Amino acid sequence: MALHEVKAVLFDLDDTLIDWWGSLTTTLGRVAHDEDAEALLEHVRSRFWERHPEHDFVWHRNTWQLFEDRRTAWREVLTHLHPADLDTLIRRFEDDLWVGYFPDAVPTLDRLTDRTRLAVLSNNHLIDREAKRLRLHDWFEFAMCPKDCFKPTPEAFHQACVRLGLAAHDVAYVGDSVRADALGALDAGLVPIWVDRWNDPWHERPNDITRVGSLSEIPDLLGIPAFD
Repeated sequence: MALHEVKAVLFDLDDTLIDWWGSLTTTLGRVAHDEDAEALLEHVRSRFWERHPEHDFVWHRNTWQLFEDRRTAWREVLTHLHPADLDTLIRRFEDDLWVGYFPDAVPTLDRLTDRTRLAVLSNNHLIDREAKRLRLHDWFEFAMCPKDCFKPTPEAFHQACVRLGLAAHDVAYVGDSVRADALGALDAGLVPIWVDRWNDPWHERPNDITRVGSLSEIPDLLGIPAFD
C-alpha cells in the first residue's frame, strides 16, 4: 500500500518521539565528572545497543536502560566511587533528568493531528505514566503497551490494529529500531517507516520499509499538506 493511502499511523515512543540519548548525555554532563559520564554512556553503547547478527551496525537501542538500571549497573561501572558518593550522584541524576520530545516531534504531530488517525504502541510498561507526563492524548487516540507480548512479535502490532479497528495493511508504523519496529511492523503486515536518526548502515533494508532521517518528512510522505 502507498503511504498516502494508510488510514492511521502508529508511533513508537522511546528514541522515536522522545530523546533518551540526548536527555541522558545532557543530564550526565551537568551532574557527573566527564570521565564518569563517558564511562556510563560507553556502558550503554556496549551493553544495551544490540548489533545486527550478520551485519556490523546497531539494529536496536535500549538507551533508557541506563536510567532503569541506575541502582545496579552504575555500581558496576563506577567502582571507584564511595557508595555514599554514588548514591548522591544517582539522586542528583534522578532529580535533574527530564526526557523530552525530539525537536521534530511536536511540529510533526501538530501537522498530522486532525488529518489522520494517530496512536502510540510502545514496549514501555510505564506507558500510562508517560502518556500523562508527555500529554500524549493531545495528539493520540490512545497510547498502549501490548498485553502478554512485546514488539517485534506480530501480535503486539495486531493488538493496536484491533484497537484502531483497522486491518494491518491500513496502518503505518513509525519507529527507530530496525529489529523491533521496522522489521517487526513489516512481519506483522503494517507499513513500516524507519526513523534513522543515527544514519545506521542498513544496506539490506527491504524496499517495503521507508527510511526517514527526521519525523518532519512523514507528513509529506502521507500526502498531508502544510498548514495554510
